[in-house]
Amino acid sequence: CTCVLAYGAYGSEVAGYLPESMPPGHAKRLVGLLLALHTAVAYMVAAQPLHRSIHASLLAEPGGGARAALCWLCVSSGVLLLSIVLATAVPFFSDLQSLLGSLAGAPMMFGFPALFYLRACRAHGLALSWFDAAACHFLLYLLTPTLVVLGTLSSMRSIAHSWEVALAADAAAQAQPAYLR
Repeated sequence: CTCVLAYGAYGSEVAGYLPESMPPGHAKRLVGLLLALHTAVAYMVAAQPLHRSIHASLLAEPGGGARAALCWLCVSSGVLLLSIVLATAVPFFSDLQSLLGSLAGAPMMFGFPALFYLRACRAHGLALSWFDAAACHFLLYLLTPTLVVLGTLSSMRSIAHSWEVALAADAAAQAQPAYLR
């Protein structure tokens, strides 16, 4: 819904990061603050299983105490720091996100649910109606591969364009005299 409204308001000039399309002011600052809060909460929720797994593998004896709390602090802080380093070290992180989303998004949203439904029906000996079978096969064999291929091609084009822009900017900077750099 948000993307539809943004494209309706700004057309093809919408920035990849939607808040960048907003005019400066209190609303933009509020959106930035809310997104930062959302990111922090989402990170804490999503990272808990990873932190718990690493924590359990490092701590031989189960239980609480100061040692376990310190280990948890180190594990969670270390994973957070590694996440920040990786996110800032990749030059075109939004392009990388787009590539990962195009490779994984369509299978997760369209392909896997159809596949799991077909396998569950087969495992339980349930007959599929012609509509269910047609819908699952459409999702699995036509829509998912099409979206993966088109999304990946689009992402690769975006990555190539970002590299061209970066190389051109670097060449322009190298062409300037040293005293202007």
